Amino acid sequence: MRLVVLNYLFLSALLIISFGSIGRAENALAMKEPLKQGGYYVGKVSPGDKVTFHGETVKQSSDGYFVIGLGWQYKNVANIRVDHKAGGHTMHHLDVLPHDYEVEEITGLPPKFVAPPKEVQDRITKDAMDVRRVRALDTDLQNFKEQMIWPVNGRISGRFGSHRILNGEPRSPHTGLDIAPGAGAIIVAPLGGRVTLVSDQYFTGNTMVIDHGHGISSVYAHMEKALVKEGQMVAQGDEIGVVGMTGRATGPHLHWGMNWYGERLNAGVVLGIE
Repeated sequence: MRLVVLNYLFLSALLIISFGSIGRAENALAMKEPLKQGGYYVGKVSPGDKVTFHGETVKQSSDGYFVIGLGWQYKNVANIRVDHKAGGHTMHHLDVLPHDYEVEEITGLPPKFVAPPKEVQDRITKDAMDVRRVRALDTDLQNFKEQMIWPVNGRISGRFGSHRILNGEPRSPHTGLDIAPGAGAIIVAPLGGRVTLVSDQYFTGNTMVIDHGHGISSVYAHMEKALVKEGQMVAQGDEIGVVGMTGRATGPHLHWGMNWYGERLNAGVVLGIE
């Protein structure tokens, strides 16, 4: 029996792959290549099929939806295996396009945010643990399937993955997209989900994390204040915060990050600007 490719479609830059199977087949996946570093990709298989990504089983919904994320330095071919409920399996080897990251020099930061004093190290450690904990959540929410919208409109003031030099000191690459609409601008949820963290953090100031399901989460940092609470469900477009400049910031802006479990993702890829 041959496999029938049902359809594939694009929601903005978020690729939805829909494919089903009848019996055994050589090729089951419809996807536009190449994929991009930092992107995440949503697919659908027939209920009962099993998807693995580089040998690891991928979480699926009861109706066959799944998502995979590619880290900012992902250099391998994306290897996706589908074991069909009807028998047999299909392997897919998809090319991944590397990203040419920039170098950004930032000056004028208070020295305590470039070389933090010893007395704040415990706080910094706890902050990082809190964020890692909520990024590791593996819930059944399916808001990751929604067509993403911008959380706020404004000038892009910082790119994902940029190699940063802070007050002349090289630091880790930037893990989000910075948007500068001006102080007091309202931030909305780009995808629906559950608020899993609202915290005043040393580096990122007033910070929020929203879980969108299947390991996809988003981070909002340097806010003046949050407008929602931990545990609250939000719909796409709901007001969630106000742009500010708390934490390590030289001006009012929103730092917006995306994650697939422990992988840092680039919202710019999903929105088609990278």
